[in-house]
Amino acid sequence: MNVLLVTVDSLRADRVDDRVMPFARSFADGALEFADCVANGPSTPASFPAIHASRHFASIEGLGIPESRDSSQATRSGGVVTLAERLRDAGYATAGFTDNHFASGSYHYDRGFDLMHDASGSAEAGKLKQFVQSNLDKDGPLFRIIERVYNRVDAAMATASGGDASEYERAESLNRRFLDWVDLLSDDRPWFAWLHYMDVHHPYEAPDEYQRRFLDAPRSVADCRRLSRKGTHHPEEMTDNEWETVRRLYDAECAYADDQFETLVGALEERGVRDETVVCLTADHGELVGEHGHAGHPPEFWEGVVRVPFVLDGVANEDESAYESGTVDGQIRLLDTAPTLADAVGVDAPTAWQGESALELARGEVDAREYAFGDVGRQVDYGRCYARRADGWKLLRHVDDGEFFFNVRETPDERPEDDRRKSNPTEYEALSAALDDHRERMRRLRSDDVAVDEDDEMVEKHLRDLGYME
Repeated sequence: MNVLLVTVDSLRADRVDDRVMPFARSFADGALEFADCVANGPSTPASFPAIHASRHFASIEGLGIPESRDSSQATRSGGVVTLAERLRDAGYATAGFTDNHFASGSYHYDRGFDLMHDASGSAEAGKLKQFVQSNLDKDGPLFRIIERVYNRVDAAMATASGGDASEYERAESLNRRFLDWVDLLSDDRPWFAWLHYMDVHHPYEAPDEYQRRFLDAPRSVADCRRLSRKGTHHPEEMTDNEWETVRRLYDAECAYADDQFETLVGALEERGVRDETVVCLTADHGELVGEHGHAGHPPEFWEGVVRVPFVLDGVANEDESAYESGTVDGQIRLLDTAPTLADAVGVDAPTAWQGESALELARGEVDAREYAFGDVGRQVDYGRCYARRADGWKLLRHVDDGEFFFNVRETPDERPEDDRRKSNPTEYEALSAALDDHRERMRRLRSDDVAVDEDDEMVEKHLRDLGYME
């Protein structure tokens, strides 16, 4: 069986519905839909170690994953092993297609891939931006002038192009690159491919036809980017009308991604390989579109940020009969992605993986994963973290903002008045102890596995490129 993993950056679980993403909704209805999947981080850097290597972000020193080493040695020693490495060792052809710096070869996510298309470092404009940011003093007047001019020209050129230009390589283009790769495969080996759609990530600048589904008239690329910057960096200045526009622009991008996912699945059917391909649709994290006074995905762990879709299709039981479609209740984590896909094609999981197969839950062999944990960053000593228990209790630690304790089954909006630390001290103390234990285990693991230093100049550049810093 082939394996196709499609991750949609910043896609909230609640957008997989008939209103916004009707194809993804119908796809989920005919597949295994894990209705309570949560991310192990609120951002791409925090989530992708979990997706690709089944490792908590806080268990690796730095960003990304360590550089490649012999995967069989890593499997035996308990080090980092990627899904691509595991499947390639099992005889798979492998390819990845991305346009996110933090999910690229720069952070060693090319490990195990025969081919890695990384659009974030290939476009001429991107190369120019890299040169300027690498060779000029960031505190100097020349750098600030060039940066301001670049941002203005970038928006003007995108608007002049008729609205087709995008901050990122579109899903349509990544689909073509993937399908070209499939068409050129010259042997009968199974393949594993990963596509990471960036379209739903801010700024939301969907093609006009998709904006018209949700807005009276499409907004210019420059206006989309202005609203994105304002909502992300200055949310206190946003008006109610601007928040509503942001939500509709976000929905338009989700609708575009839905159409591209439909095209992708249809292309597999046209090539006669749909029935022999396991397809997984998920996201690295969700997104806020005005909730809690934020846009984007701040380093916080609200439900809108951590709840993601997880749909699995084309999987057979041990007796080679297909799983019945339907909703699988019970908490799983993005940490379970690699073990699940390996299980789906009968490949053993290495001991290095910290997650477990979600198919065990679908088969009724286990209960929901009792705990999900997430972390953000050495620079705050991983003090921004959370624990979410399968019964709905959830503890968030947001450093200077303090702690929050909710039962998200009862109060999914997570308002300050919903905090239950005082009224439910037993549950609070249990989750607090579990989170403390998790942090200590992650601290011990970090001493063995080192990736890209968070203070590296490349990291700051990539944060700016993706709109996280002004």
